Amino acid sequence: METITHNELYNGLINGAREVMNNRIFLNDINVFPVADGDTGSNLFSTMHSIVHHSELRDDTKTTVETIADSAIIGARGNSGLIFAQYFQGFSEGITSEKVITIENFAIALKQGMEYAYRAVEHPVEGTMLTTMTVFYEALSKELGSHEAFDKLLESASEKVESAVEHTTEQLKVLKKSSVVDSGAKGFAYFVKGFLEGIRGHVIAEDDSESFESIPAISEDDHQIGDYRYCTEALIEHNESSEDLKSLISDIGDSVVEVKGKSKTRLHIHTNDPAEMFDRLSSHGKIIEQKVDDMVRQYDRIHHRKYKTVIVTDSIADLPEEIIDDAQVHVVHVSLLVGDETYIDKLTITNEKLFDVAKNKGIHPTSSQPTTRSVEDAFRYLLTYYDNVVVLSVAKALSGTYNVFSKAAEKFADTNKNIHVIDTKQNSVAEGLIVWQAIENLKAGKSVDEILSVAEQSISQSKILVKINTLDNMIASGRLSVRAGGIAKKIGLKPIVSLDETGDGEVFKIAFNPKTALKKILKHVKSVNESKGIKHYAVTYVDDPKLGQEFAEQLTGIVGKEPVYITKTSGVIANGAGVGAVAVAYITE
Repeated sequence: METITHNELYNGLINGAREVMNNRIFLNDINVFPVADGDTGSNLFSTMHSIVHHSELRDDTKTTVETIADSAIIGARGNSGLIFAQYFQGFSEGITSEKVITIENFAIALKQGMEYAYRAVEHPVEGTMLTTMTVFYEALSKELGSHEAFDKLLESASEKVESAVEHTTEQLKVLKKSSVVDSGAKGFAYFVKGFLEGIRGHVIAEDDSESFESIPAISEDDHQIGDYRYCTEALIEHNESSEDLKSLISDIGDSVVEVKGKSKTRLHIHTNDPAEMFDRLSSHGKIIEQKVDDMVRQYDRIHHRKYKTVIVTDSIADLPEEIIDDAQVHVVHVSLLVGDETYIDKLTITNEKLFDVAKNKGIHPTSSQPTTRSVEDAFRYLLTYYDNVVVLSVAKALSGTYNVFSKAAEKFADTNKNIHVIDTKQNSVAEGLIVWQAIENLKAGKSVDEILSVAEQSISQSKILVKINTLDNMIASGRLSVRAGGIAKKIGLKPIVSLDETGDGEVFKIAFNPKTALKKILKHVKSVNESKGIKHYAVTYVDDPKLGQEFAEQLTGIVGKEPVYITKTSGVIANGAGVGAVAVAYITE
């Protein structure tokens, strides 16, 4: 075997991708660099899954490998996934278009792949995937004149890659401290191994078990997350003259990686301000995909898990981040759509920026529920750490999110996995308050049945009242017709909005100026407190924290105690309520 055909090359690449996919869990478990967030295997899985399921065998080598590169960029996730995707991009540009590939052709393409991978990273580090890519190329290039068979040269190079992987433990202190090899480097070694098997005609099937090796225990005290919280990525559509974007965002984070294809660029960074990143990128091409992973919550779930039950909710539930962090709540974020641009609620756009973008485009934003597949993936991930999953969802009457949660849970119905989905029949701060109460019960050591029972009871005892400052958003969203809205605006109508017992929207009371609306809410709260007793209450605001604080102070004087929290609304709620809106939610005794 002195040469290989483009069919054999394609089969080898697909085989290599499957070998990486089949070792996802192991790669996650040894992931300590650059951040011990346990997702290198998942990120590589996403990259390779896209290759396996979206690339195509074309008429010649070059166009075939180009489909590999394009698929890798689309599916790439995390540092390792993006570096691997750029490796394929370089390889595709270096490979010949002929249908028969010599070892010389192959080595030239590997060199270009290696160089592209290094250029993708702002600050390349040895002892990582980059090192094993170099070793693979050098091992092959040094043996070009040996006249060994193609597969024999690959076998020898694969052994050198494995040796280089073992050496990574000595190259990086964080790896040595944990007595593990670098996860990304090991992922590349798996790929080479699978590629060789494919060249030899041994097809690797996708294996659901994904567990092949035992690993040393990694102490929870060995690692820190670092200075940045969010692993953030953007997929940007551009023309071929697209500029280098790494320098545009390098001052707001680290671990900057850029993968450039012919028409798309994927950018990765660890940052504390995802919204700032997307704001900066918005004028440099069409952002067609956004991804944000919370490394703090991932890390705590792996190394400092507090409970055997996890509470899950959606981003429409308005609850302070510190409460979510403390209870290790998993939040499923809905999407906000402004024309053809999509943002992640509470992560990649602020309420103020949402209003600005909508005004500039002359388009009223809409929201989109999560996909069933993404929620299934979230459940699958959580069930590797927890015995029970309790989902508290935004009102079914308002959003399809509840149905998505329920449908995703059905996937696990026959696996003895305990997933409980509840329709809170609320949104915003009222939904958040029900989640908060479930958290308190979880912290108190209550059983899952008790948590569910109290939550169900609280739903019927909860209420939200929203003071609307402008009718523009209600008109734009279709909740008020243009004609009715125009009349209401002309007479100065300021409705107090609430939800009925089914979770559907309703106008609770009518006022003709903001102060009167506020007085009516306060009067109602006072009446409820005197007749039933208000057990818990909380406050939220759209864009003005001072307004929220002043409202909370007035409520404190009436109820006789402070709210359990004050927080900013989600973009979904801001989009419907508009600038200057505030709300209170309560649960009665």
